[in-house]
Amino acid sequence: MTGKSENFWIVEHHEMDADGDETETDEIEMSMKLIGIYSSEEKARQAIGRMRQLPGFRDWPDGFRVFHYCAPLDDTSWTEGFGFDPDDPE
Repeated sequence: MTGKSENFWIVEHHEMDADGDETETDEIEMSMKLIGIYSSEEKARQAIGRMRQLPGFRDWPDGFRVFHYCAPLDDTSWTEGFGFDPDDPE
C-alpha cells in the first residue's frame, strides 16, 4: 500500500581518492558514511556545518552530499526484484 509522499533530505559523506587507471572517472570512492535523514534542506545543511569540524570529516570537507527525496515512508521499492531472472518464462 502506497502512503502519502514525504520530503526528506539525506546527508552522506564520501571519502574520494585519485584513481590511477584509465576509467572515465578520475576518482574512486574509499568510503561512504550516512550522516542522517532530515526533514528540511536547511537542517541537512546545518548538520554538515557541525560535522565539518569533527575529526576525520575536517580532512575531507568537500565530501558531503545532500540528496532530496520525495517518497512515501514505510513503502517498499523494488518489490519484483531487479535484473534478469532465468527462471521467469516471460
